[in-house]
Amino acid sequence: MKQILQVRDQQARDILGLLKQVATASGSLPLDEVHKATLQAIAKHLFHVEADIDSLDVALDDAPKIISDPDLKTDVMNMAGILPFLEHDGMTQRVDAFERLGQSLGYDKKYAKELHALCRGSVTEIALCQLRALSLESGMPIWKAPIIMAESMFHMDGDRKMLDRYEGYSGLDPGVMGRVMIDYYRDNQFPLPGTPHAVFSNMLLIHDMHHVIAGYPTTPLGEICVIAFGDGMAGADLGKALIGYVGQFQVGIQFDKGLEIWKNQFDPEFAIRAFERGGDATVDFDTFDFDFTDLLMQPLDEVRHKFNISPDGAIINAPGDLWCGDMGIVGQRYSKDHIQRKSSWFQKILAASGKNVQAES
Repeated sequence: MKQILQVRDQQARDILGLLKQVATASGSLPLDEVHKATLQAIAKHLFHVEADIDSLDVALDDAPKIISDPDLKTDVMNMAGILPFLEHDGMTQRVDAFERLGQSLGYDKKYAKELHALCRGSVTEIALCQLRALSLESGMPIWKAPIIMAESMFHMDGDRKMLDRYEGYSGLDPGVMGRVMIDYYRDNQFPLPGTPHAVFSNMLLIHDMHHVIAGYPTTPLGEICVIAFGDGMAGADLGKALIGYVGQFQVGIQFDKGLEIWKNQFDPEFAIRAFERGGDATVDFDTFDFDFTDLLMQPLDEVRHKFNISPDGAIINAPGDLWCGDMGIVGQRYSKDHIQRKSSWFQKILAASGKNVQAES
């Protein structure tokens, strides 16, 4: 369990005060609605305390007196790193405050430099820090991804046994995890795993299982929640990945070149609750060697119960809920908050590698 989930009482309120300093750029910016709601969600779901956010008044220089545990310092810095990317205006000033918090806690300027680069749309630095963590989320070493894409481009991929197995899951009773996976692929109009030339279904099979176990659709908010859930649960540090995806879906910074860009998709109540739900889980399935095979034959509710994953806070929690969410399927979503940009070279490669261009899963 992440240390930040064990903070309570006055220490919790003091940390909220530090986070407020980042959210307001040390008082130079107003505490806007999304930042206040995020701090309230942190108080509710991570700290389980009542706090009057408006009255919090803690100086960044006091951070060493408030936080001494190294792991807690990391958790707080990661949570603080989200705050600059909740509102486009004032990003740089908030990262400056983040840098001052880091210096007070004994960090060098590297983390802040990565976030300043992210503000400018330069994602290389922060992405490189997250390669291992993101490979855990996808369930494979990062070096395997280009091999799978190349196999798909040259029509050398596909797994007949896996495809047969997944087709067989369609005959399972409703609610069994394997059958729910079939519903997930059907609702999103994704090919089944094992299908030739279906690069994303074959490459992101484990990530798709994370969606189903945690109960999140393939919407931008659903993707944020899957990463937040994984960050709360995993022994690995997914903090910078969460910051990157919040930036991608809240303020339109393209952290992941394979995904579409959105704004205003961050919901603090769901996202922070997702982190808490992941932290409450008693089994860490964000590992390379975790085997889901037997779980696919068990009722999903039983799997969640075994893992201590509460249904409270899931976005998909009723039989009629669609795994593509309420926006429609990936690639056919239209909204004023969807930022249309020319496809990157990476997206063109992905499109060429098969019909299954799974832009948000």
